[in-house]
Amino acid sequence: MIPEKKIVNKKNGVNDNQNDLGINDTQRIKIEKSKNELEETLIERISKSIPKEAQITIIKFEAANIALYTKNPGFALTELTLHLSALSKSIKKRFIIRTDPSIRLPEEETRNVISRILPKEVTISVIFCDEATGEVILEVNNPEGITSDIFIKIATNTGWIAHTRRSPHIPSNSIKNIHSVLKSSSKDRINFYQSLGRRIFRAPLLSNSLIQTSNGVMTTYQETSRNMATHQVDYHLEKNPYQYSNIKEVFIYCLGGVKQVGRSCFIVVTPESKIMLDCGINPGENVNYNAYPRIDWFNFNLDELDAVVISHAHIDHQGFLPALYKFGYKGPVYCTEPTLPLMTLLQLDSVKIAQNNGSYIPYEIRDVNEIIKHCIPIPYGKPTDISPDVTITLNNAGHIMGSATVHINISGAHNILYTGDYKYARTQLLDGAMANYPRVETIITESTYGASNDLMPDQSTVYGSFTESINQTLKQGGKVLIPVPAVGRAQEIMLVLDKEMREGRLIESPIFIEGMISEASAIHMSFAHYLGYEVRKSVSEGINPFTSSYFTVINGISKREEVFTDDSPSIIMATSGMLEGGPSVEYFKQISPSPQNKIIFVSYQINGTLGRRVLDGSISEASMIDKHGKVKVIPVRCSKQKIDGFSGHSDFNQIMNFVSKVRPKRVLVNHGERSKSENVASMIYSRMRIRSSVPDNREIIKLK
Repeated sequence: MIPEKKIVNKKNGVNDNQNDLGINDTQRIKIEKSKNELEETLIERISKSIPKEAQITIIKFEAANIALYTKNPGFALTELTLHLSALSKSIKKRFIIRTDPSIRLPEEETRNVISRILPKEVTISVIFCDEATGEVILEVNNPEGITSDIFIKIATNTGWIAHTRRSPHIPSNSIKNIHSVLKSSSKDRINFYQSLGRRIFRAPLLSNSLIQTSNGVMTTYQETSRNMATHQVDYHLEKNPYQYSNIKEVFIYCLGGVKQVGRSCFIVVTPESKIMLDCGINPGENVNYNAYPRIDWFNFNLDELDAVVISHAHIDHQGFLPALYKFGYKGPVYCTEPTLPLMTLLQLDSVKIAQNNGSYIPYEIRDVNEIIKHCIPIPYGKPTDISPDVTITLNNAGHIMGSATVHINISGAHNILYTGDYKYARTQLLDGAMANYPRVETIITESTYGASNDLMPDQSTVYGSFTESINQTLKQGGKVLIPVPAVGRAQEIMLVLDKEMREGRLIESPIFIEGMISEASAIHMSFAHYLGYEVRKSVSEGINPFTSSYFTVINGISKREEVFTDDSPSIIMATSGMLEGGPSVEYFKQISPSPQNKIIFVSYQINGTLGRRVLDGSISEASMIDKHGKVKVIPVRCSKQKIDGFSGHSDFNQIMNFVSKVRPKRVLVNHGERSKSENVASMIYSRMRIRSSVPDNREIIKLK
C-alpha cells in the first residue's frame, strides 16, 4: 500500500490533509499552538541551562541546528562549547555558535584586523563575510598556520567566526560566483534557514492518526498534541517516547538510474518525509522523456519534498537539479562542501554549451543560482537531521572529490545506504570508499562494472599500459587525445602523466589542457583536505599536484588552433569525457581523420554518446558542425583504446567486497546496464544469501 501523500504548506509546515485524520480547523489551530509551545519550551530550557557569561542574545532553529547568538564569542567558543556538548546529548539536538550582528565589524575593517592578527607566513588571497551566518571565509596559502587561539582571537576582535580554505594556484571563478550569490541573498537565506529549522524541528505530521508509546499504549493524535501542549510529555527534550505504529512503511520510488547509467534519481518516502536522492540526466539520450528523471510519473507537489541529497557533482547525478527550482522547488539541497562549487561549474557549463549549440536545456543560470542559495554543504561524518524522522551522514565514496555515500537513518528503525558512485579502492587522487557501518538494512548500490569479468588491473599495470599506448603514438609523430570528465578523472590523469613523464617512462612532449579542467583543479586545491592521504601530504608541504612544467593550458580558439599548426607529437586533455560537447569534440574533429593519431578513453562511456560509438567502432564517420556553422562529415580513421583501471567506479570484485563488508539485509542494484545490474544482484544472493533485486524505473519498493 502506498502511503497517502501529504501536501505540506510551506509557510507553516502543516499537513493540509489533516482533515483525513478527523481534525477540524479549530483543532488544527490548537495543534499549531502546541507546536509553538514545544518550540518555546525547548528554547526556555536551553536558556536556563546556559551560563550568563555566554551573553546569548537570541536562540533560533536554523536548518538542522539550534543557533545561539552571542556577544561574547571568546567565552562561547571555549567554555560554552564544553557545556553544549553535554546539553546536545541530553536534548538530542545540535548547536551552532553565531555572533550577534551588533558586534560584527564591517568587511573592510574585518580584513584589516585579521591581516594584523595572522602570522606573517599566512597570506590571505580572499576574504568573504557571510552576513547570513556571521562567518568569515579566509582563503589562505597556509591553513595549517592558523591555530585555534588565532580563530578565537579573530572572533573576539572582529565579531566574525572564521573558517579557512586553501588558496588555489589560480582564482576559482566558481567559488567567486558562489560568494557573489550568497552575499546578494543574505537576507533571504536567513529567513530560509529559520523556516527550514522550524520544518525540521516540527512536531509529527502523522499520516497515521494512531501512534504508540514505548510501553505500547495507543493514543490519538489529538491526545498527544494536548499532552505536549500542557507539558505532560517532555517531547524531544530527553527522549521521544512515541513510535509510529507503521514506522517500517518506508518506500523507495525509482525515478531513474535503474537498468541504465544516467539520470539517477530516487525518492525515499517515510511516514513523515519525502527525501530525493540525486537528480541527474542521461547525457546519452536525446529524447527528453528518457533523458530526465520521471518526476512526471511521481505526480507530487514539489513542496512535499523535505530535501534533496546529492551524492556527487557528475551531471548524471545532479544535472536536472536546477530544473527542480525552475519548476517551483524551494527546499534545501544537501551535499559535501566541494560538491557545491563542482556541480555549479558543470551546471553553468551545460547552460553555456546549450546556448552555443542551440540545444535545449530545461533551466537557466538563475535556476543554478537558486541551488547556491538553498544549498547546505556538510562535511564527511557529520550526522545531520534533514526532517523530523530522517538523519543523514555523508561519507567518502572514493569516486571523485567530495563524492559521498549517503547513510539514511529513519527514526532509528530503518537504515538505508545509498552508495551513489563509489570506488572501493585507493587511487592516486582519493582514498577508497568507507564501508564501516554499524547497521544497514537496505543498500542501494551502483553496478557500472557489474559483469563478472569487469575486473580492474592493478595500478602498476594500468600505468604501464597507459604510458605504452601514448608512447606508441608519439613515436610515430601522432597526437593523443584523452577526453576526460573535468571533475575527478582529469585530476587523476594529470597526476599520472606528470609522474610518468618526470620519471622518464613517458616520452617528453607537450601536454595541452583545455576545458574546465583548470577551474576544477583550482576547486580541488581549495578543498584539498577531501583528497587522498598522499595528495593531502604533498599539498601540506607546499606542493601543488595540479601544476607541472609539462602542462600548457589552452585558453581561446586561437590558442587551440596553434596546437594543430604545430606538427610535433603531443598529448591533449580536454573535456568532456564522452565527446558530448566541450573542446574535446573540437579536438576530435582534428584528430579523427588521421590514422597516426589516437583517442584514449579513460572513463566510462554511456550508451548513446559519441564516445561510446567511437569506442565500439560502430561508426566510420560522424556528421558534425564546423566552425562556420555548416554540417561536415568527419571520417573516423584514428586508432582508439580504452584503458581500464582509471575508472572511479568499483569493479565487480570491489562491489562484492563492499556489500560483504556492509552486510545489509537487502540490496537494490542500480546505475548499470541491465545485464550488469542483474549479474550483481544474482551474485550477491548466491554468494551471500542476501535478498537482492534490480528494480525498474517507475517502480515503488516497500522496505521492511
